[in-house]
Amino acid sequence: MVPADKISQLLNVPRGDVYEEFFAKDCQAAYLRGRRQNGLYVISPKEGPLLVVYCLFLEDGGWTVLQRNTGQEDGFWFRTWNDYKVGFGDLESNHWLGNENIYLLTQQNAFAVRFSLTDSEGLNHNADYYSFRVDAESTEYTLRLGAYQGQISDALTVMNETGVHDNRKFSTKDRDNDRYRRNCAVIYKGGWWFDKCGSSDLNSDRGIFWQGVCDMENPCLEDTIMIRPNGKNCNEEGQCLGVESGNVCMRQRSYIAMCAD
Repeated sequence: MVPADKISQLLNVPRGDVYEEFFAKDCQAAYLRGRRQNGLYVISPKEGPLLVVYCLFLEDGGWTVLQRNTGQEDGFWFRTWNDYKVGFGDLESNHWLGNENIYLLTQQNAFAVRFSLTDSEGLNHNADYYSFRVDAESTEYTLRLGAYQGQISDALTVMNETGVHDNRKFSTKDRDNDRYRRNCAVIYKGGWWFDKCGSSDLNSDRGIFWQGVCDMENPCLEDTIMIRPNGKNCNEEGQCLGVESGNVCMRQRSYIAMCAD
C-alpha cells in the first residue's frame, strides 16, 4: 500500500538503520510524543508487524486512518475477501487498511471510532462511537461498536427495517455473511458489515451511503474512518487508572478523553 517512490515520505523513519522501539503503537501515541504533521507514519502495534498508516492530527488528538473514500474510482471497492483482509489502495488517497490489520490494532487498546462524511453539498458531518473493535478472522471480522454520539443519525447500531450493522460479520463478493436472501456485497459492489443490507455503506462502487446524510441518489462526496484510544482507563479528571506508569491521559473538548502511551 506504500509504493517505493513514497518510502521517503514516511515522516518518522530515520535514514539508515530502523529500530522498532522508535515507533509509536498508534497515531495517538505519536501525538503524545509531539507529532503534529499529517502524513505517513510507521507504527508498531503490540500485536503484529510494523505497519504504515496515515496519521491525521486534529485538535483532539492523533487519529489512525483506517479507510478513505473519495468516490472517484469505479471498480475500486468491489474486491475479494483476501483483498479486504490484507488491505489495498493508496494510504494518501482511497484505501482500506485491511481487516487483519484493523483487528490487530484494536486488540491493543480500547478505541473510539469516527466516521467523517462530506455530503453532496460539501458539508462535513461526524459520527463517533465510544468503542470500536473488529474481532478475529475466525469470527468473519465481526464489528463491535459502543455508545454513539453525533449530530447525524446513528446508522450503525440502531435496528431498522434493513437490520443493524453492529455485531455483524464482514461480507465481500466471494463471502456472503449477511442475513439478506442475496449477497449485499454484490448488490452494492463493495465490502462491509452488511445485514439486510443496511443503513450505511462507505465502501461501495455505487456511492457513499449513510442514512439521513446521503443516499444512492445523492451520495456523499467522500468519507474517512479513523480511530484513537477512547480513554477507558481515564477518570473524569483525566488521570489514568489501572495502567502502567508512563501512560498519559488528556482532557479534551470532545466527550472522549484519551489514555495512551
